[in-house]
Amino acid sequence: MTRDLADDFPLPFPLRIGSGINTGYAMVGNMGSGDRPDYTALGDTVNAAFRLESCTKKISRDVALGKTTYQYISSLGVSPPLFEQFTVNLKGYETPTLTYACSFAELDSFLQTRP
Repeated sequence: MTRDLADDFPLPFPLRIGSGINTGYAMVGNMGSGDRPDYTALGDTVNAAFRLESCTKKISRDVALGKTTYQYISSLGVSPPLFEQFTVNLKGYETPTLTYACSFAELDSFLQTRP
């Protein structure tokens, strides 16, 4: 989709969209003032997912998974070559974090082979 957009609306740089996926506990609810409420999710799990999305630029991949998410997906029989392991420093976290990442094209190819 981003390639189609770039063809229609040329930019001086390639358009890239990243996705961070993390699994864990979070709180959800309305936040903000009475006239501008915003239903949102909060918690370390959500913050880590946002930071994983940010790291997709550094590791040149489209999708970055947290360790727990990767473990769940691995239990479904995902072939190990689909996701490459990276150690990244996420903003706001003191210790390096393991992430597993792939491109949208690789993920799409994998999903096309699933029943």
